[in-house]
Amino acid sequence: MPPVELPQAKLPKDYDKLPVPQPQASSVRKKDPKLLAVIDPGKCFGRGCEYCVAVCPVPDCITYAPDPNAEVLHVLSVNFDTCIGCMACEKWCPDDYDAIRMIPFATVSADREAYETATFSVDIPYE
Repeated sequence: MPPVELPQAKLPKDYDKLPVPQPQASSVRKKDPKLLAVIDPGKCFGRGCEYCVAVCPVPDCITYAPDPNAEVLHVLSVNFDTCIGCMACEKWCPDDYDAIRMIPFATVSADREAYETATFSVDIPYE
């Protein structure tokens, strides 16, 4: 799914330098990844940034979700069932947002509800 069309003035300055991923044939992964992308809604800029959406090779893996603190705003959310742990989204998340962390699959699976964007209540380890 291509990113939402925005007026050129609102696109991030390096938007044209993003790699163009080759989408997978389907959103069904063959095995569990070692890591899953987790987005901190308190740091995600959401609509207008969308680097992670642009580089994600999995269709509809990263989508918009209402911000738990302000429902009129939207942040991005990762579908843990389709994320392949490729780390592209973390790499391209702007340094001043630093909203994406790769967390071990087992850690997220053990307390999945806490890592879901709408109920974000765990502490993501920041180095």
